[in-house]
Amino acid sequence: MSNVPLETRLRQTVQGYYDALDRGDVDEILRDFSGDVLYRRPGYDPITGLEGLRRYYTADRMLAPGRHVLRAMVVEDTTVAAHGTYEGELKDGGRTTVGFAAFFTFDSGGRIIEQTTYFFTPAI
Repeated sequence: MSNVPLETRLRQTVQGYYDALDRGDVDEILRDFSGDVLYRRPGYDPITGLEGLRRYYTADRMLAPGRHVLRAMVVEDTTVAAHGTYEGELKDGGRTTVGFAAFFTFDSGGRIIEQTTYFFTPAI
């Protein structure tokens, strides 16, 4: 067992996830997810399992690799809430800057078992 406090490990995992997203490294993205992960985000059906997540990141995701800037992370038990901004290109060639909030739940082995992401855009 690591001597690094759990809160620190969870923060590092979430930061590592966004760093891997920015590099477009799907294998590294998937490394920290549980095999039965559930991922929810607006506009998509719930994504389940590692193969569903791989398909999302390689084919379905509208964003191209860009830059995620985390503004804050809050850790409580095995849940991390992250808030930040994404700047980059869309796969259709456009550009975007959008705020987001994401919530990660970890299992006892330190793998992400659930993620829900929300975006700061006009919706209602």
